[in-house]
Amino acid sequence: MTKVNHSDHNHFLLRSQARDEVITVLKAEKIDLALLEAKYGFVTPQKVLQALQRDAIQGKSDVFQEDIYEKPMVELDKLVEKQRGTHRRMLEQLLMVEQAHKQALYKLEDEKRNHGEFMRKSDEFTNLLEQERERSVTNFFVVIS
Repeated sequence: MTKVNHSDHNHFLLRSQARDEVITVLKAEKIDLALLEAKYGFVTPQKVLQALQRDAIQGKSDVFQEDIYEKPMVELDKLVEKQRGTHRRMLEQLLMVEQAHKQALYKLEDEKRNHGEFMRKSDEFTNLLEQERERSVTNFFVVIS
């Protein structure tokens, strides 16, 4: 086994750290600007976004966190689906009310027609009674005279 002296160890450690920094800088430069804007939520010069991403990589945080617009979009999609369901239920209720309204109109028209028939028959009966009364009165005066 070979012995590694202290200065070789430090030199190796510094080279390793330098290599890691170069890798993180290259990773930050490789990431698409639109993705960085989506992650941080604002548009700034590319170098600033790359520096933020480089710092996030060096800080050993997740290489790419969830897009800040993703959760609101999911919530918006849920809201749209809920609204569609509500809209569908409202249309069903409107259809039921419309059918009930039509049925009520048919009943009213039927009642109106029946009332018209009743009034016509009532008028005919009244006319017959008046004619009968006139005949009786005429017959009465004929008999008296």
